[in-house]
Amino acid sequence: MIGTAQETKWRSLVEHEGFAIIPALLTSHELIPTFVALGDLVPLRSRAGVRHVLSHPAVNVIAHDPRLLGMAQQVLGPQAFPFRATFFDKSPDSNWLITWHQDTALPLKEKIETPGWGRGR
Repeated sequence: MIGTAQETKWRSLVEHEGFAIIPALLTSHELIPTFVALGDLVPLRSRAGVRHVLSHPAVNVIAHDPRLLGMAQQVLGPQAFPFRATFFDKSPDSNWLITWHQDTALPLKEKIETPGWGRGR
């Protein structure tokens, strides 16, 4: 679990930089079974990856991990929840550039115009 000082640091980074990197939040011991379980996606994989993997049991467990969900809820509010997951199989043999972008197809209740957010920014 993240300590109070570490939590303050990552929350400050999110507020000022828009992101934070939190090393070793999930351990190898926790993630290796997930990577193994994702092997069953191979036959379904398109060239770019697999969409809609939140319904995959291994992905769903990680997406609802209290540590990750709690962090999201601290930043976005108590009603934040995982709604989409895409699996990209990027490796030295199969790699491509994904430039920064703002997803525009989000399941929102309403659109709120906010300075600094929108097309062309």
